[in-house]
Amino acid sequence: MKIIICGAGSSGRAIAEKLSEIGNEVTVIDSSKRLIENLGSKLDVRGIVGHGAHPDILGEAGAGDAEMLIAVTPSDEINMMACQVAHSLFEVPKRIARVRDKSYLNPSYQDLFTNTNLPVNIIISPEKEVAESVFRRFELPGTFENVPFGDNQLRFLGIKVDKDCPIKNTEISSLTELFPDLNTVIVGLKRDGHILTPKLKDNLVEDDLAYLICPSDMAERALSIFGKKPEQARRIILVGGGSIGKEVAKLIESKIDNISLKIIELRDEVAENLSDKFEKCVVILGSGMDKDILNEAEISNADILISLTNSDETNFISAAFAKSDGCSRVIALLNNKDFQGLIRSVDIGDFLDPKAITVSSILRHVRRGHIRNIYTLTDGSAEVIEGEVSSSSDLVGPTIEELHLASGLRIGGILRDEKIIMPRGDTKIKEGDYVTIFSTPEKIHEVEQLFRVSASYY
Repeated sequence: MKIIICGAGSSGRAIAEKLSEIGNEVTVIDSSKRLIENLGSKLDVRGIVGHGAHPDILGEAGAGDAEMLIAVTPSDEINMMACQVAHSLFEVPKRIARVRDKSYLNPSYQDLFTNTNLPVNIIISPEKEVAESVFRRFELPGTFENVPFGDNQLRFLGIKVDKDCPIKNTEISSLTELFPDLNTVIVGLKRDGHILTPKLKDNLVEDDLAYLICPSDMAERALSIFGKKPEQARRIILVGGGSIGKEVAKLIESKIDNISLKIIELRDEVAENLSDKFEKCVVILGSGMDKDILNEAEISNADILISLTNSDETNFISAAFAKSDGCSRVIALLNNKDFQGLIRSVDIGDFLDPKAITVSSILRHVRRGHIRNIYTLTDGSAEVIEGEVSSSSDLVGPTIEELHLASGLRIGGILRDEKIIMPRGDTKIKEGDYVTIFSTPEKIHEVEQLFRVSASYY
């Protein structure tokens, strides 16, 4: 697929890297010569220096025969105009724009983004996506992944096998015998930094990161067998009241009862705005890296601290202070890979990578076939893909055992007629089913083939 990306910042770079890795022909446009040169020296992409919405630059980038344009520059207006030019002059079929300003996203103006007005097919709002990811982690303590599939009836969970885990060193095949009510499929394990698609004879080992798929109403039960007690946090501290922090606060206040919510915010004007918006919330003016401010927020009594500023340093240090002062749980927003590795290796807490979340949200619109949902692990080591099965798919007919799926692929759940079916060896998949598959990167094209529209689609 020929794809143009407008914007070579951190998000644009991450998107370009992923799309080029999976075989797409990618061209990146940015006004910064330095960013383009840096990109071209490290990735197999073409770079063009220029304005992403200018017709001549888009023409040079190959918009005339491009199948998709993804606009992720720092400017909402440039992103929207790039889509307009791509549609009006070059008839690019699919146009995706990152839009951050809430005034453009107001539901009252939903008719703004149409082919006759602003021809943006898909709006990506990173702040909203990240806030929803933060909230999902928050609402199910004990997980480092919590992603809905199957019309929210399935959950993809990530759970660490701790030293006190009651099923440590247990063979996976024994779990059904030990817990007959456990309707769960362990689809992947990360061990020593490598992803495995486990066999039934494999054991769960201390420090494994276990990835599993289960019905949403079984999520807490699944956590319990790993020795996790998902008690809802009530005393909550947010560090950072910017666009993401504000979205998270809104979700917490609207969905969780009987809470004590405190927000630490460094900027006077933002803090004042938060105080006006959230009447039940205590806003503390100061830095999350200031221990006096954290003590004022009563960090030692907090159930959770979530650090969501634009600074990795602030997020990491506030999380470290919180952990050392006795806060039960911490989540930090981190872009830097070194910080991400460190926060887990020294057991400070958990993190979210905003770039990975943005890439996941875009990939679901890039994959071929009847694919409707995708989630990419933070380090890109695996994807969870949900797609609709067509009559011509190789999935239709044989049992799952007879499919002999390649190593690196594992079916985790099936949605049929609005009901969940957890797969077993004798399960047969039917046309119209929505199937959720865990896949390593080298097997992604095989998944796309399984969800192909017809044999001639490719």
